[in-house]
Amino acid sequence: MIKGINSKKITRRKVAKLSALFLLLSLSTWSCKKDKSNLGDSLQSESLSTGVTDTFTILTYSEEIDSMPSDETQTSMLGTYNDPELGMVDCGIVTQLRLSSASPALGTSATTIVDSVVLALRYTGLNFYANWDDVTLEVLEITDDLVRNNQEYYTFDIPNTTGSNLILAGTETMTPDPISDVVVGTDTLDPQLRIHLDPSVGMQMVALNESGDMGSDEAFVSAFKGLYIKANMPGLVPGQGTVLYFSLENVFSEMVMYFHTDSDPTVQEYPFLINTNAARYNVVEYDRTGTDLQIALDNPDVVQEKFYMQGSSVRGLIQFPHLMNFNYDSTGAYKPKIINSAQLILPIQDFEADGFDPATSLFLARVVDNKLSTFTLDYFGSAINTENYDQENKCYTFTMTREIQNVLNGSVENLGYRVYSPSFFASSVERIIFNGPGSNFKEVPRLVINYTEY
Repeated sequence: MIKGINSKKITRRKVAKLSALFLLLSLSTWSCKKDKSNLGDSLQSESLSTGVTDTFTILTYSEEIDSMPSDETQTSMLGTYNDPELGMVDCGIVTQLRLSSASPALGTSATTIVDSVVLALRYTGLNFYANWDDVTLEVLEITDDLVRNNQEYYTFDIPNTTGSNLILAGTETMTPDPISDVVVGTDTLDPQLRIHLDPSVGMQMVALNESGDMGSDEAFVSAFKGLYIKANMPGLVPGQGTVLYFSLENVFSEMVMYFHTDSDPTVQEYPFLINTNAARYNVVEYDRTGTDLQIALDNPDVVQEKFYMQGSSVRGLIQFPHLMNFNYDSTGAYKPKIINSAQLILPIQDFEADGFDPATSLFLARVVDNKLSTFTLDYFGSAINTENYDQENKCYTFTMTREIQNVLNGSVENLGYRVYSPSFFASSVERIIFNGPGSNFKEVPRLVINYTEY
């Protein structure tokens, strides 16, 4: 049973393997399959000496990402939670709506009666993070012009709005159900969150249609610029809250207006689309005041007990400051070695009592500069391969055989390594607490090298 869910089954740890092009990496090669072979095996003989060591000095840091583009990500996030060690996380969605047809037959302001307006959001395969709790939401009309192409929006771009909550009064709090199909009339639809908006939103659409503002997509988004969907859940105590994950470009994500006229009681519907023409982005706000994470960010050289990774905001940084000393023996004489295998083992803190599950998989990237990274030499081919989480041993293990060999022979600069999630950074808030080299727990980060001397 997945922890924190009780009797309901849900694949919260299922992570879609998305393109890492959105990870702001400096890419020179792609990766597909890790070579698990020992590089030096063919060179070994009775005259060669082999050994294993794991006593390398390791430094670890939590590195804040100051700007993360979040437009048109595959996953959109909605909700808020209070992490006991990382603080408040608040996620919202900004999106345009697009017409399903120009100049629709919506009647007139005098004759049309709006039965309901529903904003439907289709859940993704990764349904939620933290807890499966009720959510209280707001839907606001934005006043900013959004642009889909040649424009970047960031997680910190909070939109301007009219300030009025468009959700139907009394329905602001709802219970998410990311696993059950939804029955609407005679139709059975994929799992989705259905937010009921006030009928006045529908009458606003009728008025826009009357004035000619629904004659084209361009005219419509100029008159009705879009929506900001956000949580309204103040006062959460540590451990409370949830963030839901949605696929907005899914066909089931849309705003539907149900209406009839005073002369015809037949209920009609008109869908407003969230498609590939609709600009959208994720807003993610953090409040780390007084948290362990903030202390680690403020005191990177002092705090070595643990370090952090958080999807849209913080990445882990690992350094091997004295690795080049491995080329010398105890007398200081130069004595290079052949690396048969090298593995970086990162143990983490993962407690069954909390709802903050670690990522199913991670990957390691070499530092290029203070913002960019590139893949290590142990990644190659046409796709990304990642290290799966070892649930039993509560750790991630990364193969670094080629990488360490090339650092030692001077082909690769020893600048350190960053830990990344394979999902889009701006579409995940998964966090991991790694044990640092100064951890009070038994398991600490280790670089284990099997080598041959010659």
